[in-house]
Amino acid sequence: MDFEALQQERFSFIYITTKNCNVCKILQPKLRKLAKSYLSSSFHLIELDTHKEAAGFFMAFSVPTFMVYSQGQELIRTARHLNIDEIRTKLNRYHQMIFIENEE
Repeated sequence: MDFEALQQERFSFIYITTKNCNVCKILQPKLRKLAKSYLSSSFHLIELDTHKEAAGFFMAFSVPTFMVYSQGQELIRTARHLNIDEIRTKLNRYHQMIFIENEE
């Protein structure tokens, strides 16, 4: 998997998990649904069981780790205890800056 390419996308959601993380299993569909509500977003699920090198690359040392990148810039990073409402508030602000203000 090309992790650098994921970071370079316009609005990239990256969710790092393991197969046996029960909290991750509950949050993943919620975050995937959230990603679908943003223009030009992509959602990437990375399981550390399969891609161990992702932990070092993204410096993700607990699961779940959720990050949002836009064209190489990390916008959001949260781990372990994720608050969907806080994430949504931040996403709305960044999405507006990236997509709406750039069109003016």
